[in-house]
Amino acid sequence: MVRAIEKLKIDSGKVPGGASDTSQPAASSNASSSSPATSTNSSPQNPTLAEYDVMLSYCWTNQLNVLRISDALKAKGFSVWIDVDYMTSSVYGSMHQAVSSSKVIIPCLSPGYVNSANCERELSYAADKKKRIVPIRLQNGSFDWADLITAGKLYFFIDFSNISSSEFEAKMDELEKEIRQPSATTPTASTTAVSAPPPVPAVPAVPTNPSFLSELKAWLKWSSPSVHATNPSILSELKAWLKPEEVEMDNDMEQHFRKQFPGTREWLYSEILDFANNDNEIVFWSKGVAGVGKSVVSAVTCKRLKRDGKLGGYFFCKHNNVNRNKPQRIIVTLCYHLAQQFPDFANAVNTLRQSKDEFLEKANVESYFAELIVEPLTIVSPDQRRNVVVVIDALDECGVISSPERKALIKLLSDWEQVPKFVKLLVTSRPESDIQSILSGVFKAHEIDLNDKTQQKDLLMFSTNRLRLLQHRMGVPMDQVEEYAGKLAEAANGLFIWLALAMEDICHEDSDSLTVLQQYLAEKSDPENNDHQMDGMYTSSLMRATQGKKAAFVNSLAEILSAIVVVRAPVSDDALAKLFGTTLSDIRAKLSSIGSLLNISDKSIQVIHKSFADFLQSPTRCTDPQFLIDIPATNLFLASRCLDSMNTSLYFNIGGYDVKDPGSKPTKDMTKDIPEHLVYSLKYWISHLMTSNLTNLPNDIESSLETFTFTHALHWIEVLSLTGGLPVAQVQLARFLPNIKNERITALLQDIPRFVNEFRTPIAESAIHVYYSALTMCPEDTALFKEYAGRYKDVIHRVVVGKDSNWSSCLATFEGHEGPVVGVDWWISEDKETSLIASASWDNTIRLWDAFTGVELHQFKGNSDEVNCVVFSKDGRFIVTGSRDKSIMLWDIET
Repeated sequence: MVRAIEKLKIDSGKVPGGASDTSQPAASSNASSSSPATSTNSSPQNPTLAEYDVMLSYCWTNQLNVLRISDALKAKGFSVWIDVDYMTSSVYGSMHQAVSSSKVIIPCLSPGYVNSANCERELSYAADKKKRIVPIRLQNGSFDWADLITAGKLYFFIDFSNISSSEFEAKMDELEKEIRQPSATTPTASTTAVSAPPPVPAVPAVPTNPSFLSELKAWLKWSSPSVHATNPSILSELKAWLKPEEVEMDNDMEQHFRKQFPGTREWLYSEILDFANNDNEIVFWSKGVAGVGKSVVSAVTCKRLKRDGKLGGYFFCKHNNVNRNKPQRIIVTLCYHLAQQFPDFANAVNTLRQSKDEFLEKANVESYFAELIVEPLTIVSPDQRRNVVVVIDALDECGVISSPERKALIKLLSDWEQVPKFVKLLVTSRPESDIQSILSGVFKAHEIDLNDKTQQKDLLMFSTNRLRLLQHRMGVPMDQVEEYAGKLAEAANGLFIWLALAMEDICHEDSDSLTVLQQYLAEKSDPENNDHQMDGMYTSSLMRATQGKKAAFVNSLAEILSAIVVVRAPVSDDALAKLFGTTLSDIRAKLSSIGSLLNISDKSIQVIHKSFADFLQSPTRCTDPQFLIDIPATNLFLASRCLDSMNTSLYFNIGGYDVKDPGSKPTKDMTKDIPEHLVYSLKYWISHLMTSNLTNLPNDIESSLETFTFTHALHWIEVLSLTGGLPVAQVQLARFLPNIKNERITALLQDIPRFVNEFRTPIAESAIHVYYSALTMCPEDTALFKEYAGRYKDVIHRVVVGKDSNWSSCLATFEGHEGPVVGVDWWISEDKETSLIASASWDNTIRLWDAFTGVELHQFKGNSDEVNCVVFSKDGRFIVTGSRDKSIMLWDIET
């Protein structure tokens, strides 16, 4: 089990999970049914004679999910053969040992599995040996030759892209029952011949924390000692309203957790747990440069806090995911987590939901924090209160540096004292200037020092363990291995990410391990420049991946890598293939060459670390012009592909409503029936166009936009309604309109934000009301009505009287002041990306509004009497106000 956690991602699509010679041998050969993997303090004595309850066979692309299955089975007392525990340098010898020594074979079927020759050999061998086979399907569909072998067998379907912890537990309970079922065709131990391969060399012990097993047993279940439970129906309503980040973020946290090397960072975990248990500190701020392993620390900390019933909530920010780099998303997710912990808190938030249903759309960051976190916590009764910690990882990846929302969030976190003391905060970040300038004046930073002795000790432990496993492959004595390990740990200059990538390269099945190791040791490192250290690693990895490849392959790989970095939200390899207009096998073949630089799961493909994305976008760091990302060009390409996807895939009534019944429900499940690449295109085509830096659209894109405008505009709104994306049509399109020079296209598209604003309630309630209600009542002189009304005569109704001929002159109404508004000013940035309105009122406040959305961004309070006037500075950074309290005040709107 320890090996399952420490194992890094395998960089070869050819080797299945049951036969990967880049993995490590077991820490213990005696996988006791009562205490699997309870000790790592002794090496295997005779693993060839061991008998295992289960053998897991899988493809490397599904490794993280299969490890989760392995952990669950081990927690239920099964002895499990999996490559990360029991692999030797002989692939086929390990395959033979695994199948022969196991009672039940569990193939984890996926497209990658059926495309692997070794997986086919492994499962065919199991069938020939008449082993009992219990298949798990990780995806729907046909599995070619594997379907023949598993025909007629009971199988389990586990969709890791959309499964909750409780659902996973239920699946594991069912799987346990099936494994324990006696089978007439299952050979007994006495009749199963076990042919022993060559002896496995002893493996050095790996130090592990005594609490490690209990952490893993708590992995799948949110534990809490509290006797209080929140009403499930209230939680369900809050979940639907708040839409917290869940499955994808949890999968990312799981990936970080599995990168932990047992026994390392214990000094830091000790500091954090002391913080969680004392009454002195309320905030623990851990900062460090890119690559020191902050996210791994956060993930492990979350698991340990959960084990102890002290985890109040968590959020892992993600630079390349718009849903996880917005301050509001942090707050709503933490709000939902806290609601699970404290019933009084949940009731207070539910009352807010019922009284202010549009709160989430119109409130600013400060109001989010006050009304979704602080105020509900203050009314939690004493008998429910217990000390918990909320964790925010990678704060530096949230928002745009210097943006008002990011500054507001950092300022709110710096004022954590306003939060009741039973809820503490742990936050990790890079030492970004804006974070440091605000937090350093309030909190002591716990810095991860690259030169700290404990950090170097951890690196040495990691490199020594990994290189010892390669002793026989490298053909050098053990003392030489340990000398190499020390030099490699020193060369890392404190960066875990560097050492992990180097070890993956050295351990790769196709590597001459000793030669690659010596190449790394020969490279000059710069302890004073961490970026330079990582730049050398990334450059070398890309060079090795493309060595001997044709120019067309390299160019295509660079384009795919650029898209992975630039996309607004991570997408799967299947969605990426459809956006590129190529095959899934083509995408996988190219990405397999740089597998060590990517995190690949069933749900998404992402770069292994933000520092790699930074490297690819910097002309001073990425010296290979083939891989240097042209951001505007990549955005333009993605915008073009998004438009093409919509033009070929959108159609009327995509939700499958009964068009004769305005109260009907959709017959299709929008989360499953609409292709992923289409959902991505609907949401982000405008964003990509806006960041392509074009003053005039190329002819091909303008032609695609024209087709979209006059054929699919209402279909687009329909699907946005079904997927909760209406703000895209309301806000983003309004911002993009000034960039369109084609007057005919502009005339129709400018009607869409008004159309959605005017009829938002029926459209949001039911997508078919885009036609039934909205198009029916749309003013007849608008370009939108003239273009589309004639196509849907069977759906819309003719209105004889009471219908407007054109849109009202009033574009929007901003509400919030409690007294007369007597002064207003409006400011628009030069790039027209930002439009702000400031208002002065006799309620003694000044309010700042987003002119595009009508959202109140901030309230300025300080006047003791009525405020009569307000004006922006030319650059939009300051406002000046005059009041009846005889004062003139200058306000910095960014702070």
